[in-house]
Amino acid sequence: MAIFDYKGLSAEANRKLFNDVYDIITYTQYLIDTPTAGWKQLSAETLDYKGITDKRGTYYGEQSSVATAQAEVLGQYDQAGNLVKIAIGFRGTGGPPEAGIQDYLHDFKNNFQAAFDPQGFGTEYPYLAFGNLLSSVASYASQHGLAGQDIVIGGASLGGMAVNSMADLSEDRWDGFYKDSSYVAVVSPSLSTSQKVLNLGAENDPVFRLMENGQLTWGSLGAHDSPVELTTDNIISFNSHYASFWQNLLPHSVFNPLSWLVHEPAEIAAYLKRIADSEFYELTHEDSTIVVSNLSPEAGSTTWVENLGRYGSTHSGPTFVLGTENNDLLRGGAGNDYLEGGGGNDVFQTGGGYNMVLGGQGSNTLDLRGSLSQFQLAYDSAKDDLNDGPNTLYVRDGLGGISVLSDIDTLTSQETTWIFFNKTVSHDVTVDGLRTGNEMTAYQHSVNGNAQENQLAATIDGDWLFGKNGNDVLSSDKANVTFVGGNGNDTLNSQGGGNNTFLFHGNFGQDQVFGFHASDNLKFIGVGAAADNPDYRDFASEVDNNTVFHFGENSVTLVGVGLDSLSSYGVTIA
Repeated sequence: MAIFDYKGLSAEANRKLFNDVYDIITYTQYLIDTPTAGWKQLSAETLDYKGITDKRGTYYGEQSSVATAQAEVLGQYDQAGNLVKIAIGFRGTGGPPEAGIQDYLHDFKNNFQAAFDPQGFGTEYPYLAFGNLLSSVASYASQHGLAGQDIVIGGASLGGMAVNSMADLSEDRWDGFYKDSSYVAVVSPSLSTSQKVLNLGAENDPVFRLMENGQLTWGSLGAHDSPVELTTDNIISFNSHYASFWQNLLPHSVFNPLSWLVHEPAEIAAYLKRIADSEFYELTHEDSTIVVSNLSPEAGSTTWVENLGRYGSTHSGPTFVLGTENNDLLRGGAGNDYLEGGGGNDVFQTGGGYNMVLGGQGSNTLDLRGSLSQFQLAYDSAKDDLNDGPNTLYVRDGLGGISVLSDIDTLTSQETTWIFFNKTVSHDVTVDGLRTGNEMTAYQHSVNGNAQENQLAATIDGDWLFGKNGNDVLSSDKANVTFVGGNGNDTLNSQGGGNNTFLFHGNFGQDQVFGFHASDNLKFIGVGAAADNPDYRDFASEVDNNTVFHFGENSVTLVGVGLDSLSSYGVTIA
């Protein structure tokens, strides 16, 4: 399940839900002036509602104690003009620019009252503010053939608290109409006990999950990052404050104004959208560690974006680092990392382990942080008219860790010369090898297929076999051979030699491996949710004396190999 998955919905349904919530929250928080295409504001007249609205059609609180509370109600229609969905958005602290400081102060008072009376005022907040409005929405929805499951409720900050509280009230209020609705809250200070709300936010946001077990505690005043179900516990918005050593000499706290920089609506929207749009999205899960750059273009070109471990709980498992549309410096750690550049001319560093690097647009560089002689480089390219996809560079370090690189144009290494003790040398990545000035360095010897069904055979020890697309047969009687079947249903046949590596990444199909021995290795990179320290037995079963690994719709069958004969030393899942 990916990080924003909810209620066991399909991948397509979850993506649509996220987009719906993103649309309603960006509109509710005044990040956009009009509803996104496909949505239409439902007016008080349409809903037959007699409460207070402003010139935009925004709904205001129904009682004096919550008079500055604000909500939006939008309808979504199909091509025939039929109402198919309703979204309710609760605004966070503050109002439109013309409302001035009084609106902000009144909302801030409500935040404090909710914090000190969470079971009373905090839980009742959406009913006090919009009890009649929500009754009108339920009535209107029913008149148009909609049920509770057709309603999406979202909000940010104080509005996120309203989402959580409405979920807690949903069984007993409004005749239970909203009990099956979808609830998604963003950077909410409180968390529902109903297990109905997906709570999104960054661990370095001082407001997110402020209330611990529904109560304001001394721990709430500092870093509060206890893991909770249905919350994103390990997202880091890497902004200028997070990056600064000096600014972080002050404690991270809801009382530290610098800590609040991450709570700005545009920044929140940016990191959530970047995660949802990432090519790595389906590899994430609820507790994935994801570092998202929110630096300015100037700072992004000079500051390494990485997991600094400032004040959150200890992270484990792979780390995802996501860049911007500008020039970024993105750095992984000693473990397994997934680095994605986006736009711009990006520079990447990995620190060992098993990694995937997507350079994206622009001219991108991998800094090896060592001499070229410390690495093995292999290049998957068909070199002919049947080349069926992007060229992929594989980098194996001295400890056996493998990085899979796409859209990388340059490698830099540290080389010793008779003049300089260490010198940074740039190498252009080409189809024929690494070009360093007028010199060419060959990749590891490889046999490369194409989009057709290939029969490839290793010719020397240490060969790399690349099948690419198609249902290929890859064979070898050599030693230290690396098999990469690529897409399609491939047959990988080891006829001797030993110490071979069978490497699978992405959607590789249903493959069969013949001749797998104890000295061989299986490497799975980016094949499913990148969990913390996965046990290979969770993905394996024995069928007719064969061991079968399943990763979603992809599988690998070790023919004639029993499950008990494998060991964790021979299987890596990164």
